[in-house]
Amino acid sequence: MNSLTTTSIVDIPLDRIRVINPRGRGKRQHRAIVESIASVGLKRPITVSPHNGPDGEVSYDLVCGQGRIEAVRMLGHSTIPARVVETDERGCLEMSLVENVARRNHAPVELLRDVDGLVKSGQPLDEVAAKVGLSLSYLQSLLTLLGQGEERLVGAVERGTLPVGLAISIARSTDTELQLALADAYADGTLKARQLAVVRRIIDQRLKNRGCQKSRTRPVTARGALNSETLRKIYVRESERQHLLIKKADMVHAQLSLVVSSLRELLRNPEFVDLMRRENLASMPRVLADRINGVNSHEPA
Repeated sequence: MNSLTTTSIVDIPLDRIRVINPRGRGKRQHRAIVESIASVGLKRPITVSPHNGPDGEVSYDLVCGQGRIEAVRMLGHSTIPARVVETDERGCLEMSLVENVARRNHAPVELLRDVDGLVKSGQPLDEVAAKVGLSLSYLQSLLTLLGQGEERLVGAVERGTLPVGLAISIARSTDTELQLALADAYADGTLKARQLAVVRRIIDQRLKNRGCQKSRTRPVTARGALNSETLRKIYVRESERQHLLIKKADMVHAQLSLVVSSLRELLRNPEFVDLMRRENLASMPRVLADRINGVNSHEPA
């Protein structure tokens, strides 16, 4: 973080303060702040950083305390006690981010927007990750989700109801309803992460085969809206299909092995070989010949 110098607490006009990182606040939380200040006064000053305003007068960038400013203004005050620190705009953003993390009352999406703002301003992502106490790979994944507009998935990851890797996998789906159904199916225990990945690939492939546009948000099945039970049935059907394919493959392999073994024995018989030549049947498919001779046909010649 940038070096800074702190001065004493002073009263600052509200109209000289610029909120460089505004954030929304719930009505209940805002009302609680207003009632607290009205009842016992402002217990903690805001933090600001000075800079030259457009009129040449000293103005201030807010480091932290937006809720207190809004409450004091609502109560009819024109000034507010503030702790003044000397730092630049990037330093203000860093300090605001660190304080929000320390209070742990931030919304995950708001925190990530702050992080994204720092990264875009030139702050190395590994340094930001260290400041907020997250691993670099985890933070990169969350920012990827945020960049794709997947705020619901970010919230699910932060609540611990969805692993970040699975959230990234779900976000790759092009169907909004499918994303919601996949997240719900994992949250309620209907499907495990590996099963969800299988279902996502199946449905995405169906969408591609039908020429569906990426913006499609209506159900991807003809029987109704997607939900956890629908996804479970899709997975069960796919599992049964895969099991049947395996059985067919085993049967074909057994039949082919019998043919190869029989031909190998016949080709050891000179009379059979001579008969084949007289009938102009001396050649055979290379794949079959390779198997008879014990050659791996997948190896390059």
